[in-house]
Amino acid sequence: MRRMPLAALLSLSAILAVRAAHAAPQAAGCAWRNDHLSTARRTALLLHALTPGDETDLIAGAGTHEPYVFYTRGLKRFCIPPMGLEDGPAGVGDKLGGVTALPAGVALAATWDPSLARRYGAVIGAEQKAKGTAVDLGPTVNIDRDPRWGRSFESLSEDPYLAARIGVAEIRGIQSTGVMAQVKHFAVYNQETYRNTPEDDVIVSPRALHEIYLPAFRAAVRRAHVASIMCGYATIGGHESCGDKALLTGVLRADWGFRGFVTSDYQAIHATADAAAGADMEQPFATYFGARLTQAVAAGKLARSVPETMTRHILAEMFRFRLFDHPPQGSTTAIVATRADRLAATRIAEAGTVLLKNDGNVLPLDPGHGGTIAVIGPAASIQPVYAGGGSANVVPMQPVPPLAGIDHAPGMTRHVDYVAGLPADKALTPIPPSALSGPFRPTPLHGSFQAVLTAPETGTYVLGITNPCHCYAPTDLSLDGRELLSDPGTPPVSTYSAAVQLRKGERYRLGVTGAASRLTWATPSTLRPDIARAVAAARRAAVAIVVVADDTESEAADRPDLDLPSAQNRLIEAVSSANPHTVVVIDAGAPVAMPWLGKVAAVVDAWYPGETNGTALAAILFGKADPGGHLPVTFPAHLADMPTAPVARFPGTGGRVDYSEGIDVGYRWYSAHHVRPLFPFGFGLSYTHFAFSDLKVVSGPGDGTRPVVVSALVTNAGKVAGSDVAQLYLRFPRSAGEAPLKLVGFRRVRLAPGQSKRLRFTVTPRQTWWWHGSGWTASPGTYRLYLGDAADHAHLAQRVSFPMPHTVGARNVLVEAPEQAIPGQPVKVKVSLSAGGEATLRHVRLRLDAPAGWRVSAIGSAAGEGIQPGEAVRATFTVTPPGWAAAGTYALRAVAQLGARHCTRGADAGCVTATRDSGAMITLAAR
Repeated sequence: MRRMPLAALLSLSAILAVRAAHAAPQAAGCAWRNDHLSTARRTALLLHALTPGDETDLIAGAGTHEPYVFYTRGLKRFCIPPMGLEDGPAGVGDKLGGVTALPAGVALAATWDPSLARRYGAVIGAEQKAKGTAVDLGPTVNIDRDPRWGRSFESLSEDPYLAARIGVAEIRGIQSTGVMAQVKHFAVYNQETYRNTPEDDVIVSPRALHEIYLPAFRAAVRRAHVASIMCGYATIGGHESCGDKALLTGVLRADWGFRGFVTSDYQAIHATADAAAGADMEQPFATYFGARLTQAVAAGKLARSVPETMTRHILAEMFRFRLFDHPPQGSTTAIVATRADRLAATRIAEAGTVLLKNDGNVLPLDPGHGGTIAVIGPAASIQPVYAGGGSANVVPMQPVPPLAGIDHAPGMTRHVDYVAGLPADKALTPIPPSALSGPFRPTPLHGSFQAVLTAPETGTYVLGITNPCHCYAPTDLSLDGRELLSDPGTPPVSTYSAAVQLRKGERYRLGVTGAASRLTWATPSTLRPDIARAVAAARRAAVAIVVVADDTESEAADRPDLDLPSAQNRLIEAVSSANPHTVVVIDAGAPVAMPWLGKVAAVVDAWYPGETNGTALAAILFGKADPGGHLPVTFPAHLADMPTAPVARFPGTGGRVDYSEGIDVGYRWYSAHHVRPLFPFGFGLSYTHFAFSDLKVVSGPGDGTRPVVVSALVTNAGKVAGSDVAQLYLRFPRSAGEAPLKLVGFRRVRLAPGQSKRLRFTVTPRQTWWWHGSGWTASPGTYRLYLGDAADHAHLAQRVSFPMPHTVGARNVLVEAPEQAIPGQPVKVKVSLSAGGEATLRHVRLRLDAPAGWRVSAIGSAAGEGIQPGEAVRATFTVTPPGWAAAGTYALRAVAQLGARHCTRGADAGCVTATRDSGAMITLAAR
């Protein structure tokens, strides 16, 4: 999200203040405040009282004069409260203090624990509520398609099933507090380089769209009942996300039955016509949904039903969340963080920490015995990193850097020797004019600087740039035409750095594009003494802990590569050469390159761990907590190995971004192309080890409409208690054209030494379907299941198969409804289930879901028994909207139940029904 210049904000604030001063008196009675009425009835009553101008005040942002990043004024005369919408995904953002800075979204996903995700959401919701926020702008569930994406840390996973499970739990946690969640960014938003420009025109197949990029959003709608969705910056096949009617209206509302409201990302609305496409609220300014929209309706360019529909979506959620009965009361200046919130943050950080390597069981350490511990690296103390940059950044209230956590670990009696080993980025010195062909002078926004850099000596240099703009506009630093870094100037870091190898006397073309106040460096002779002190400390110590971090991950810029900033790789190489017991701790929100991996004893990935960084790290290092995290993303060995390595795929060329890898995203790609990653998806070590056995099918698939239930035994085969994540992967018959592995189930389990537990997994019918043409289909054949704790065959020793000789195939639902209806008058709607597949369906039921208060009745039978493969099923329904219904566009959603409902008991209790659905939109005319 980007900010406007201060002068513009002050001018807008003055205009709004004048408008507020001339507000009309409160409407008599405000009958819609009667909470004995249904939400639909209350919404309709209020809509009947509003004028087009009133509606504009609710669907257009009120600027950024309020402390919330987004804001709607409300209408006092109609008892409509104002509504603050606030960042974000990892806690209360926008620099509002007194809150808990939680671990990043990727760290939450690394827990593979929906119960922790719900707790995470509850912390966010409670603190947002105490700040007076009505809508939390999160979670971010976009697929992490490429680890160079600047917002990888903010999102959850490269896998749609894991993203959906964690995202749904987090949304439920947020909304359990009475705060609305706004899941983002619908629908295909996976880069920063060309965001919010026509250059980010995503060319993606319908199959990849429905199998990879949409499932987490569908789960947010269908399972979590999310209140709001944010449309994003990407263009999809020539249609901007906030103006994509096929997605916003066709998929989101008609097919999925979403009844909440769609809000634009910051200035992501680009036309008044986006209102008719399905966007409901423009933020933060009234550029297109203000006076322009009112004029378009008056001129007949937009139907009157369009703003009525938009307003209805917003008001219905405000009633649902009881904002009329209990308007937000909190204060943005209040200190709202609690001890319980902080403890939750620590627990989540611990559970998400991934142990990637532990040769010789160097970890855990004993806090009371074993000699000196050398703690090395700027990230350990002088330049700690708690979170990524941009709108997801949260100001820590009580930050604990890694060194402090180690120093104050319970039972700590060992001597701790700290050496930074490198200068902090802010301590880098300006490149002197003697090394440049022309002196550097600060560059303005969109400015540039070019010079020839002559290296005074041979070796490793650190080059730095400072972007003072704070306006989400990246400044790029390049050397001989190769991009070294892209610094967007977003909070909390404005200075970025990168290491380069230069030779004495050689000349290099150095370029700066964008706003820059400082161009800095550290030469080999400057770096050498600091590294030498680190090496000396490592030699004196029994163990050396090198804490490194990547503080260049941020909204508004993508990383050019996976290298750690500054000369941190060089520092690790030097320290590990001096001490074989070197432990590397990584604070980063995405995979990083590890050229030193073979030289160190242990690697701990703590992600962006939030404000209790040091506390959680110490618990892991000294064995008070088990590093039970597992990777929610694949760590590539080389950039060239990634599915998005070609520039045409990321960030794109010629005004298009080719998603030509199709459904082979993340681990699917590595598995399908037999490429060995540095660390596979799902990987994570423990201080104990686990064994899997006795994987078996408990109940079979039958006619392909019933779930497949499998069970397996997991045993802690080690000597200490610990946790593991059992992961179940499905392999389709070859004819389906699916990737070799697809995650279909997981369970995080904690076991005592020697303890065993039988786990049950349910593979739903939908998980065996794949998208073909314009709908779902299924392939007959043999399906294989693999169980283990990482997405590679070395970790998936347990295998079982089951036959699916008959499937529902490509049977899909069609809805035929009139385009318009009149309140109080019935219409007929036809629903059909197409012929197809090889299975005879024993229990078919057709259902039509209509908005609350509408009457739906079947004319004749809407069910069938023994439906043959070549036989379709049809039903006709009478639908009567209530006489009091407000004008606008509504969704009718048809559902075909393909078989009987199947329920399981115990820890995995739940019910599964195979259904396919579709929908249609119908517009109610004003009476």
